[in-house]
Amino acid sequence: MSKERLFLIGGSGFIGKNLVRCLHEKYAISIFDKFIDEAYFAQYPEVKKTLMELDKEQIPADVESPDYIINLASIVTAERDMGLFDSMIASNLKVLLNLYERFKDDKQLKLFIQFGSSEEYGNDGSPFKETMREEPNSPYALVKQLTTNTAMMLHRNYAFPIMVVRPGNLFGPLQGKTKFIPYVIESLKKGEPLNVTPCEQKRDFIYADDFAWAIGKLLENYPKAVGEIVNVSSGESISLKEIIENCRKATNSTSQVNYGALPYRENEMMDLRCSVAKLESIIGQPIKFDMSKRIKELI
Repeated sequence: MSKERLFLIGGSGFIGKNLVRCLHEKYAISIFDKFIDEAYFAQYPEVKKTLMELDKEQIPADVESPDYIINLASIVTAERDMGLFDSMIASNLKVLLNLYERFKDDKQLKLFIQFGSSEEYGNDGSPFKETMREEPNSPYALVKQLTTNTAMMLHRNYAFPIMVVRPGNLFGPLQGKTKFIPYVIESLKKGEPLNVTPCEQKRDFIYADDFAWAIGKLLENYPKAVGEIVNVSSGESISLKEIIENCRKATNSTSQVNYGALPYRENEMMDLRCSVAKLESIIGQPIKFDMSKRIKELI
């Protein structure tokens, strides 16, 4: 029996690589991105790769139709600079509309997963539920909200089989060293001092493997997922201070951690936790996530 086909748009980044690692045995995966990490994907020779400008070019018409599409393409930034707005529109909304034009009449397509962001919710109201009014407080979150609303409009008005996933704070193998958890682990391993904020802010972290498992379950349950906005996270929030102390314990580090050496960001969100009730209802299983265990696996 042949595998179902899964297209990963922008699939050469951190999330895409982990989805390939976790899902390649079940799905025939094709990646489309403006950069392909050939060295990494050499270990998955069955994965097809196409180099292309996602906001300007369309996937060729002779490419076999997919059963599923996951659109990961995006510029992710915490910057509040409105000068980034145009580039973020191109990397989010234009890519979505380009893909819609290409696949709107494709009867093979069962589910298109558009990536949103938990930052769409804004600062207040944790735990965040998908039915809540969004209050984005950065250009990135605003563009993500616009893309989410566009995705829902495509479903309502044109019956396009799309859904939006709002991920928690992902971490895991292959993540960039400047991201919070990899940076903390690397610094602690080297015995370097850490200058950080008071780190009382809480985030809803989820490990890449647990996230990929949940995405796989959404694909399996696609009839219930179409037309929905779904948080994919652990459903629990943990302070950054607790993360650091977990990492310090796991590495047996003697590094000095200077809490309060840096100020919080402007409009810092102090508690970001997402309800996973809808996700668990769709997939019919609870989310299981053990932060301490996953940190040990990274070290």
